[in-house]
Amino acid sequence: MENGSLKNISPGNISLKNNHSLLYFTVIAISTFFGFQTFGFFISFLNNFLRERPSISLIQVGIYALVTFILVFFGGFLFAIFSKRALFLVFISIICASRIIIQINPWPPLSLAVAAAGTVFWILSIIFFISLVQEKKVGLFPVFFPSMFSGFAAATGIYGMLGTYDLVWQDNAFALLLVSALSAAVTWSAVKIFFNREINRKYADGGRSVFYTLIAIMPLIFLQLYRFQNIAALSAVSGFNNIISASVIIVSNIIAFVLIYSYAVSSLNISVAGAWLKLLFTIAAVLIFLLSFWPETRGGFYTAQAVSGNISYCWLLFIILDRIAGKNTSGDAASAPWKNTYATGIGGILFFIFAFIYYGSYDMKLPFERWQIPLVAAVFAGLCGIFAAIFTFREQRLQAKSGIFAASCKEINPGSTLKNKDKPAEPTDIEDSASGTNQAKTGKKRITGLKEFTAVYILLLTLIFPLILMLPQKNNPEIRTIKDSVRVMDYNIHQGFNIKGFLDLESIARVIESNGADVVALQEVSRGWVVNGSADVYEWLSQRLDMNYRLFMPASDQVWGNAILSKYPLKLLDSGFLPEFDTPLRRSYLLAEVELTGNDDSAGSSGNGAVGTAGSSASATGSTNINISSNINILCTHIHHIKGEGFIREKHVEAILKTWNGLERTAICGDFNARDYEPEITMMYDAGLIDSQAALEKADQLTWVHYEPFERIDYIWVTPDIKISNLSVTYSTASDHLPVAVDMK
Repeated sequence: MENGSLKNISPGNISLKNNHSLLYFTVIAISTFFGFQTFGFFISFLNNFLRERPSISLIQVGIYALVTFILVFFGGFLFAIFSKRALFLVFISIICASRIIIQINPWPPLSLAVAAAGTVFWILSIIFFISLVQEKKVGLFPVFFPSMFSGFAAATGIYGMLGTYDLVWQDNAFALLLVSALSAAVTWSAVKIFFNREINRKYADGGRSVFYTLIAIMPLIFLQLYRFQNIAALSAVSGFNNIISASVIIVSNIIAFVLIYSYAVSSLNISVAGAWLKLLFTIAAVLIFLLSFWPETRGGFYTAQAVSGNISYCWLLFIILDRIAGKNTSGDAASAPWKNTYATGIGGILFFIFAFIYYGSYDMKLPFERWQIPLVAAVFAGLCGIFAAIFTFREQRLQAKSGIFAASCKEINPGSTLKNKDKPAEPTDIEDSASGTNQAKTGKKRITGLKEFTAVYILLLTLIFPLILMLPQKNNPEIRTIKDSVRVMDYNIHQGFNIKGFLDLESIARVIESNGADVVALQEVSRGWVVNGSADVYEWLSQRLDMNYRLFMPASDQVWGNAILSKYPLKLLDSGFLPEFDTPLRRSYLLAEVELTGNDDSAGSSGNGAVGTAGSSASATGSTNINISSNINILCTHIHHIKGEGFIREKHVEAILKTWNGLERTAICGDFNARDYEPEITMMYDAGLIDSQAALEKADQLTWVHYEPFERIDYIWVTPDIKISNLSVTYSTASDHLPVAVDMK
């Protein structure tokens, strides 16, 4: 009997005593958690460290990433050279060491190299564990699938608990302590497994059907990062806050796992009728999966897409892993799992292609729409899932026709192993408590007791625990002070990444705090870009700074753009996109009224841009009193950046001036990507606007100082009816731009 599903669920294969299921669960779950975080760090660091070096082009970044994934192919030689025991400890040691180093190391080149190595060895560890599953050393249920799922779920849970400012970027004692504790736990578990004499030198390897399904694993991980576990993106597009978005994703994870678990441990999973059901479920899941990538949706419809797509994604992952864990069609055990290695390596190349083309499209114009790229990845993964389901279905039907399948179901009972299937089964805990009889002799699938499924219960706790910790906390009231002016800041925050390439939101927050800003106009605000750490910079800064009134306007897609944060209520007046000239990166603007003279506790307003919503929050419990007779309007924008294309900037400025239309008491803040003597800036002067730096004799203070040419390209323009004073340009390495702040009344 070679049916993988039945063999993997049989308690004889998953006994805690014999196969160390809980130890394997711990090792696979934590290594998946560490590997997933290291992988995300590597992707972000490629973009925000390597790509930002003046001498490095996008193509060179792509070559670096491609070479990293190609190294996976050479991993097969490691399997052939080293013993399985030694390699097992090597994989775990390097994954843990890589994770700790990138947590504490301040030198960017080392962090990039270590993250690349950690990524390669994490992918190789997946191949290693898959080989153990194919060898039937580790069961698909309740060990491999729940543990891998648990690692991904834990990464999502901690990412949500930290407000999307993920653990790998945190520079504090808690982060280091948690990573160290998990490293100790996984190392201890790995050492315990290492001394298990049942580990042999040979590897099981997948056959052709396994090859054509295993290549879908890495594209599925791309879609997981891009959509299904991306809390920040869900918040940006749906309008939810991060607590609700995280809860939606975690609950959908729980629903998906319960459905899969219910199927996997039921008698349906070992019957021809169950094979039919699995095939139909897979076809339906693929259709739902593809529909979840319908473009340009928002709000409730997008949320429904995210939830249904995530459940379908989890089912496809299960179907593919079930096929991988099934019948070994490659013949005898080999010295290295070459087919598994080739398939996973090709999957890594596909991940690179999808990610590079998608995010590279913001730097280069493509002949097709950007949203089509994840759809192609989804189609590919869906076809692999259908192929896996069809192959399993055909295999089970052939077994049923030959009588092998039915006979094997009768021979194997929950108390026996496949090697000892002629021996009578021992009563299980559940059977003893229910009737005292040996119900295993009926040939039906049964859950064999609490101990056998400890790993599953741990997974459920892993899924639920973040929901408890994410319960909203009440904001403390702000101390009331009397002011006769409002301090406005303009700041291009570079997606929250400092000049070394690290996501450093805390430093951004401290720069804003040190300036005493009441209202901040922000550019390059990322809300879920995978290459920017998948952080919701907008909401995190709003909460960290107690700026509880906020507006966001997307630019080139729905999760990257401009924002205004304020301690005072905001009323959206206008938002939209600047003229497009077939450029890959679209630009936008946002115009809002800061209500300084109204009720301190009034709610902020929200409104719609040309595409998407500028969201708001009004959870403040106190505010600063201000002695100003009328409100101030803030226009936030970010203008085209390519040198030598000033004609595009001129059209952008023309659109900005048209939007302003002479509105009194207005400050226009933004990154204009132009020097003060260029035509686009002259247009602002000619419109009667005042350059705050020039007016206060501080035009020599540059805002672009970390890379040549050093320039002043960030501005705060005001109408003549606003009095300005106390302007500062604060030096900081928290972003590649310096902020400009000025008092207004």
